[in-house]
Amino acid sequence: MSIDTSMLAQRGGTQPAIQRFNRTRKAISGLAEDGTPIGPGWFDPQVVSLAHGEGVRRPHSSVVAAGVRALVDSVESSLDNYRYLKPFKALDDKLTETYIAEGIDAQTAGNLCLDSGNTRLFFGFFHAVAEPGSIFLVPRAYYQAINMWCDISDVQLRWVDTSADNDYKLTADDLESWYDRNVRQGIGVAPRGILLFNPGYTGSVYQPHELAALAEFVERQNLVVLEDSIFSNTEFEGYRTTHLASFDGMAQRVVTINGGSKAYGLANIRIGWGCGPKAIIDRMNYYTMATSITVPHLAKAMALAALEAPRAYLDGNIRECMTRAALVEDLMTEVNQQVADAVGFEPRIPFFRVAHQPKAAHSTLVSGNGMAGLRLPDGSTITDSVDVTRHFLQQGKVCFSPALSNGFDDCTVRVAFGCLGWEHTYPETRLADTRAAVHVLLKEMPFGTDETELLARMRAAGIDPAWNCREDTNEGFALGREVIREAFTHRIAPVAVRLAEANRQLLAVEAPELVSRGR
Repeated sequence: MSIDTSMLAQRGGTQPAIQRFNRTRKAISGLAEDGTPIGPGWFDPQVVSLAHGEGVRRPHSSVVAAGVRALVDSVESSLDNYRYLKPFKALDDKLTETYIAEGIDAQTAGNLCLDSGNTRLFFGFFHAVAEPGSIFLVPRAYYQAINMWCDISDVQLRWVDTSADNDYKLTADDLESWYDRNVRQGIGVAPRGILLFNPGYTGSVYQPHELAALAEFVERQNLVVLEDSIFSNTEFEGYRTTHLASFDGMAQRVVTINGGSKAYGLANIRIGWGCGPKAIIDRMNYYTMATSITVPHLAKAMALAALEAPRAYLDGNIRECMTRAALVEDLMTEVNQQVADAVGFEPRIPFFRVAHQPKAAHSTLVSGNGMAGLRLPDGSTITDSVDVTRHFLQQGKVCFSPALSNGFDDCTVRVAFGCLGWEHTYPETRLADTRAAVHVLLKEMPFGTDETELLARMRAAGIDPAWNCREDTNEGFALGREVIREAFTHRIAPVAVRLAEANRQLLAVEAPELVSRGR
């Protein structure tokens, strides 16, 4: 029996948002617009990827120990049992406690849904509140995978114009303008809800007054909201996250989700959690039960340990990300200077410029609009972020993340710096992870759980039970910074200089006053 692949192709990928996503995915994968391989992609070992978005380092050693304990536990964990009808009360209580501490009322905080990552929580939310064709609004700088999730869920994604002056955060005024253009003039259907990212994907943090205005708009327009707070606990010093659900009237309209992948280093464990109105959470739990049966207890045990890990672990990651954000900005300034030195003047628009200062998360949004309109070696012209990404990937073996799939039509790209050099952080934590795991395993042995005997056995095995690595930093962080420096200094800068030299005449036309000064 043959399969009509043409019919399969028609089932998805027709929305403008998913088409943009597919273009960016081809670019970072080393493919031409028609899908033909043209060079290395972001997974190739010789490529420095500024597009990957994992956490900063491995989880705390206590989290590793919790995973080992869950693997050998035949009572609470039980690898041979689905267990989808039995909650893990310790984790549920911790999640509720965490949401209450973050300002969400106790009743809402106790309505919980757990699933295998935030991806599936989005699917559960769409299942709970949407009809086929329902429209959901997102601010520019949204997470690009939303394009796929909306396409699969048969809902329509529409991005709202936002301002760099406000870190591309969604404001009530932005929403009013969108409604004026798309709903109030009778040319469109009112949206079902909003997908909000707080902290934002590119490091924005909403202030209480901004959320209060959004809450009033949401109430007035009868909308539902999914607030993705996956980057909470990555906020830079001086910032903190306030949830939309904490404002009057929002408890029955907002689902607030988080997970283990960003702040806690558990991307590959696949666990996410959320709280919200009981009616919506019940439907989300129904979706989870029907489509994935269970979240493995292993993931739940490690998530609980991550939430209880020392705060110093998170604070160390935050300080490192602040350092890397500043480093990226400095290195872009150096690249721009090399471009100016090469052509003899400063281009009117710099090749690279920070689009907004990150205040959280693991990346910097970068405007590459100084390269718009320049000619490439193959005779084509740079028109958007896909062109910028493809050029630097093929010429310099460094991969940006094109912001076309984040709602930007220009040459804006994203520089993800959080997980660069993660492999260098492993050696320092390996002994601590091993020590914690061995301690757990020894306690499971039949000779008993006397702590003195356990410590003696660890020493006999050559493991110092008192040794532990620093929680507030990691020596491998410095080597990760060197990867960033090498990418900009030896890959990005030479490609930028060659591009500028090849387009010197065009750049000079745009900056004649600088040329006349002999610069």
